[in-house]
Amino acid sequence: MTYTSLPELQRGCLLAFATVILIMFIYCIIRMFDAGRRNAYLVCTCLAAALTFAFYQGMVMYQQEDLPSFGVPVWIIVCVLTVMFLYCAYMMYNIVLWQKSNITSMSVKEAFDKLPAGIAYYTEGGVPVMVNGAMQELSQSIFGGNVVDALEFWEKIKSHDIEDSVRDDNSAMVRAGDNRIYSIKRRAMQVRGVNVYELIAADISREYELKRELEAKRDKARVLNTRLKALMETLEYVSMSRELLKLKTSLHDNIGQSILIAKRYLYAPDSVDKKRMLEFWKDNVRHLVNDEPEEWELPYYVISKEADLLGIRLNIIGELPRERELIPVVDAAVSAQVSNTLKHTDGTEVTVAVSETEDDYVLSLKNDGEAPQGEIEPQGGLGNLRGEVEAAGGSMEIVYSPDFILKITLPKGERNVI
Repeated sequence: MTYTSLPELQRGCLLAFATVILIMFIYCIIRMFDAGRRNAYLVCTCLAAALTFAFYQGMVMYQQEDLPSFGVPVWIIVCVLTVMFLYCAYMMYNIVLWQKSNITSMSVKEAFDKLPAGIAYYTEGGVPVMVNGAMQELSQSIFGGNVVDALEFWEKIKSHDIEDSVRDDNSAMVRAGDNRIYSIKRRAMQVRGVNVYELIAADISREYELKRELEAKRDKARVLNTRLKALMETLEYVSMSRELLKLKTSLHDNIGQSILIAKRYLYAPDSVDKKRMLEFWKDNVRHLVNDEPEEWELPYYVISKEADLLGIRLNIIGELPRERELIPVVDAAVSAQVSNTLKHTDGTEVTVAVSETEDDYVLSLKNDGEAPQGEIEPQGGLGNLRGEVEAAGGSMEIVYSPDFILKITLPKGERNVI
């Protein structure tokens, strides 16, 4: 039986079978070229594809009645097509096995698209060389479209930078439409003498939230730390007051003993050592007459200890006023400066320079932190301090240039009492 004697339906089935085999050969040849397998397998595949195409073309021409007859036996056509199909199936299987053990450009592209991080490469003109799916999804989430001009995409990313991020020319942080945070970094490189830019977008939402939580906990810890240190300062002051009470009690007992010794001397002079009794009395009187406070009793001692506990170094240049009426004012001024340094400037050192004129004390207080951007209105702690200074007969001035200095003038002598 020849091809011409077959019914039209069977001829159509053979023609469709040949078409499928021809498509399979074309697929194999394309995959082999793409994988770089230019060897004997490729030559044999091309020859088999050419033979299959010849049979296919002959059958097509007969179907269109361009040939008077096609007298090839049917079994030969079926055998040839079957062999070609089996060979083509073997080649496709061989390509799959080879791809599993070798890296091809298609493998790289597939792996590139499966990466969770967004990656894009583009030339100086902004022409995308390769953009994976994650980067395209990020672009759609933020801007509603794919990356067409990568340079324009990068400029838009920089304009969407989050306010509290670290800014430079090659990094940015953006918030996507799903409220996730992405860190995008750009790197320049050369590939075969061509300048190429790389963009890498990483999802840092978890890290960003942890940073925010850490900052909130740090602020809370700072408040608690300040309270604990203030409590320690209070305990220290209570301890000093207790020691002072002990001293006063001891002095009271000594005076009582002096009175008893004096009473005994009046009744029986010979029973008391007169010289020792007089020394005992002189010692007690000396303690009563001397009303100069010790250094640890001054409020300056407490505020200096408080500054140390808060991590602020307090430098005092000169001698602070020791008049009783001025001590609370000076203490309030130093305390306000230490507090403002800790809260508003992130400084670690406060300097108090004291100078004297014939009638006044002049205190200049400054810190090593960042100066305010403009003039500030004295309110809160500074407002209260101004009221205390003026009540003591002095004046307060805030100097902004060249350094931020709190300048306080306090009068000497009795003029401070109003």
